[in-house]
Amino acid sequence: MPGDKPKKTEKVVEQLSIDEDKVIKAPISVILGHIDHGKTSILDAVRGTAVQAREAGGITQQIGASFFPIETIQEICGELMTKDAIKLRLPGILIVDTPGHAAFLNLRARGASVADIAIVVVDILSGFQPQTFESMRLLKQRKIPFLVAANKIDKVAGWRSNPKESFLETFNKQRKDTQEAFNRHLYELMGELSRLNYPSNRYDQIRDYTKNVAIVPTCAVSHEGIQDLFLVLVGLAQQFLMKKLVYSEGPGEGTILEVTEEVGMGTTLNVIVHEGTFHKNDRIVFGGKDRAYEAKIRALLAPKALDEIRDPRDKFESIDVVHAAAGIKITASGLDPAVAGAPIYVANTPEAVKNTRKIIEEEMQTIKIETDKEGIIIKADTLGALEALVKEFKDRKIPIRIADIGDVSKKNVIDAIIVKENDPLVAAIVGFNVDVLPDAEEELNINNIPVFQSDIIYTLLDDYMHWKIELENKLKAASLKDLLRPGKFRILPGFIFRQNKPAIVGVEVLGGRITPNTGIIRGTDGKKCGSIKQIQEHSQSLSVAKKGDEVAVSIRGPTVGRQIDEGMDLFIDIPEPVVRKLRQEFEDELTVDEQEVLEEFIELKRKETGDSWWGF
Repeated sequence: MPGDKPKKTEKVVEQLSIDEDKVIKAPISVILGHIDHGKTSILDAVRGTAVQAREAGGITQQIGASFFPIETIQEICGELMTKDAIKLRLPGILIVDTPGHAAFLNLRARGASVADIAIVVVDILSGFQPQTFESMRLLKQRKIPFLVAANKIDKVAGWRSNPKESFLETFNKQRKDTQEAFNRHLYELMGELSRLNYPSNRYDQIRDYTKNVAIVPTCAVSHEGIQDLFLVLVGLAQQFLMKKLVYSEGPGEGTILEVTEEVGMGTTLNVIVHEGTFHKNDRIVFGGKDRAYEAKIRALLAPKALDEIRDPRDKFESIDVVHAAAGIKITASGLDPAVAGAPIYVANTPEAVKNTRKIIEEEMQTIKIETDKEGIIIKADTLGALEALVKEFKDRKIPIRIADIGDVSKKNVIDAIIVKENDPLVAAIVGFNVDVLPDAEEELNINNIPVFQSDIIYTLLDDYMHWKIELENKLKAASLKDLLRPGKFRILPGFIFRQNKPAIVGVEVLGGRITPNTGIIRGTDGKKCGSIKQIQEHSQSLSVAKKGDEVAVSIRGPTVGRQIDEGMDLFIDIPEPVVRKLRQEFEDELTVDEQEVLEEFIELKRKETGDSWWGF
């Protein structure tokens, strides 16, 4: 546990038996976490640290990613790697530069993730927040190993920063009370992970990395712990992913990270290449809004080093070939229909084009939905986000009518209006990171169709579920209001005001409620004996009388002394279909005394009819 004697970190990397002649593909890493917890700062710290190590090879800035060669990583980790005699076999690591869920959701391939490993950044003082929980759910869903960067350790009370030092070096220089304050925050973080069923510990305290999540304390501002973060990241990547990461040659496969407009180029694709090779002039097949599309690569572009940029319009350089794993910008004619999160393949023969189109279109059909059944409408900005949303709503058995990419349109609202006529509980639109078009806005307001918008999947899910439960309760209340409710009352002795036409008597409501214009039966034998015409109290007419009330009622049909009499118990006569509805749908809405009267009434009807299943 924290505060114990540090263990050796050689367990991070096992000695692996692999073919030394094989070229290993670099693993792809993403950075996730809650807003303002330091995702971008961690990236900047990682990049900044690598720039300091330029003589060792430095980083290669790519589209949407930064490639860190193994020489740079060894330079960054310095004595930590030497001390534990760790031998790294990876060529380096590709870190996707765009932090956040949008990029992560788009890093997908045939329902899985392109990402091999993730860093979850958590503010050590604030702990887990909504986007942190979402990150954890997404990682669990896609079975991606991860480590936690417990960032902003410099905010711990009394912390004295020691720039660029390893965590253990800086931690051992802190006062005892500061170390104790740090450990308290760390324990809280470990508790959060434990509640999510992830055993965890500070990385240097872990013996078995296959059973525990590593927590690496960092400070992005002072660069404390950054070398530890690199050590654990690359060590875990090597230990868990070596077999998966064996380099595969052949036609390239990638995922569209972003679709962007560039001055003088038109629509371009930022692509993470995760298999094979892309060449200039290759033919490509990619996923679009409605089907697979083809194009011929005009140029593969990589960003120039920052110190080489003289003109902002000339920030890219053309290259002839790119190997996995890499980030690249592709220019070509006909890229407009492309959607972020969609697959992209190299296909240079007619047969390859045909097969690839089939693969892409089958994949996209499993994600996009368009039916005539009742259900919600889901809109998202990317294929990856749409896929994640559809899975979450399906897992909760929420029916989906349409799941598609793009802003909320008038047609979507009209579809929701049609659904509302038959099933108002699913007449809603859920939008992930999309806008509502102006003509749709007007229709929404007129027809009172709810739209839930957010860039957090679980916020959308929670908002919809809360709305549904609230509406369900309102509909139940309205429906129950129209139903006949159970009631039992007794004719009070000495309070017979008229014998018949109608009989007027004083009564006490023993349970449930009684209302005018309802039939009644006798409690003695279950026989029908007329109907309540009116209820009064102090000469004022009442619409309802409840348990404990003593009121006067006029009863059409019977004569006091014949069909009814003083001291007799009477029940509201409820039709059998209504009894079934009350028991099956509204039992929880009935008061305790209403439930008791209903059971008495059912027993009475079973005796009267001779049907022991009456009311079922």
